[in-house]
Amino acid sequence: MIDVSVIIPVYNASKFIVESIDSVLSQTYSDLEIIVIDDASTDNSMHLIEKNYSGLISDGTIRIIKKDYNSGRADTANIGVKHAKGNVIFFLDADDIWKKEHIKNVLGIFNKNKDIDAVYTIPRTFIDEHGKVIRISKSRKDRLEELLFSCRMGFPSATAFRRNKFLLYNNHYKYREDIELLLRSYLQGIKIKLLDINTVLIREHSSPFRMSLNENFWLYTLKLYEDFKDKIPKEYVGHFCLHVSLVSFKFGHFKEGWHFLLMAIRSNPYILKEPKYTVDILKRAIRFDRVLYNLKR
Repeated sequence: MIDVSVIIPVYNASKFIVESIDSVLSQTYSDLEIIVIDDASTDNSMHLIEKNYSGLISDGTIRIIKKDYNSGRADTANIGVKHAKGNVIFFLDADDIWKKEHIKNVLGIFNKNKDIDAVYTIPRTFIDEHGKVIRISKSRKDRLEELLFSCRMGFPSATAFRRNKFLLYNNHYKYREDIELLLRSYLQGIKIKLLDINTVLIREHSSPFRMSLNENFWLYTLKLYEDFKDKIPKEYVGHFCLHVSLVSFKFGHFKEGWHFLLMAIRSNPYILKEPKYTVDILKRAIRFDRVLYNLKR
């Protein structure tokens, strides 16, 4: 049996998909399959894959599943998992890449810890559309619960699950499906391990398909709050509300931003003593350009 299935949902990713697949094929661990699920792309993503990897498609190393409808990343990833043969499922966004030892190191955690159901590799390196490093995060490694309930674990490319412990993405989430899955998994008893080895490279670019730049990102953040507000452990409610506050500020929704910020402070008055949160609040809450913009609307 194949040990690893790498799931790559694709929608109009022609600019990056070859580099992403190459990063999987370059892994030091090679007993794997790659499942590419096309979410009804309108560009030449599938043509590029078929052209560059015809031999690997023929021998089954790469499998392509083509959908004739567009339904978003959650449904597309779930379809890939249902076709997977591996014991461990890795997810890779079609524009992200891995360093060559990524899979080997993650599998090492699973093999040494039979009670671990999922591994989240903290992304440290962020690259631009040309692959140039934009920044390397040097923030301290927080406890799993603080990262999770602050919603700072939202990268599918950093996530791997034992297949028999994967709960499936929630198809009702067109955005924020990644953190929703991790929150739901943790609260249902799935054991998640943090790994801090800087092997996941997240690409930041101005594509119209980048979810974090879309207003729906904020709307689904509010949905996330409504769905989980009564399930979050009391000691982390402040972190959860602060995240909703910061996303609201980011998209210019200052009324909601201040509302959730006050909720965060009421829940945990000490949260503002943490420098990283204070900096985020100062960067996003005091945006006079957005204030003027909203006043004109």
